[in-house]
Amino acid sequence: MSPANITFEHIEKPTESLAEEATQVFAGLMVEDPAAIALVGGDMSLLPSLGACMIRALALTPGVGDVFTARNENGELVGYAIFSLPGQLILSTPEQQKHGLFDFMGKLSPEGQKYYPEVMAKEVPKANDEAFGIQEAERNTYWCNFAMAAKAGATMALTTTNIRNVPIYEKLGFKLYGHKVMPSPWVDWPLWFFAKETQAKAE
Repeated sequence: MSPANITFEHIEKPTESLAEEATQVFAGLMVEDPAAIALVGGDMSLLPSLGACMIRALALTPGVGDVFTARNENGELVGYAIFSLPGQLILSTPEQQKHGLFDFMGKLSPEGQKYYPEVMAKEVPKANDEAFGIQEAERNTYWCNFAMAAKAGATMALTTTNIRNVPIYEKLGFKLYGHKVMPSPWVDWPLWFFAKETQAKAE
């Protein structure tokens, strides 16, 4: 049951200002996350740029994702979920990439510029596919999309980089498919793989 002072909303047309709000929340929550440290090449000043390029790609590119927000009684953004739709893959098209990817990449150190595409475009997708036994798992599932999958009937899949989320997803009925440590020059970071089968609602 959600707190009485929190309002949840599905945002049909996300705005630039919402993307900026979500980026600030991301930067605040991920500041000590090992995955974030690795993906910014150890330069935590780049955390907002990392968040912005991913959030904006999914939220501001039509037909790519769904955005749900949680706001308190003062209208402040206190949480959100952004889901990539089946058939879509984050930062995989020029339309998505123009929302800050090249700006972020340009700020990384040479070592970071080599590491980020290698791990995010190759190593992480490979780990996901192996854990779930699904080819192109991120593209062929409702990636971290609980609401949509509950309606349509599909495999819901997601990963987390924080161990505190593991029991939460298990309580929500997700099955843990495995755990993998991703090495980096700055800090090794963990991935836990979860999926859940759902059934379509009867018409």
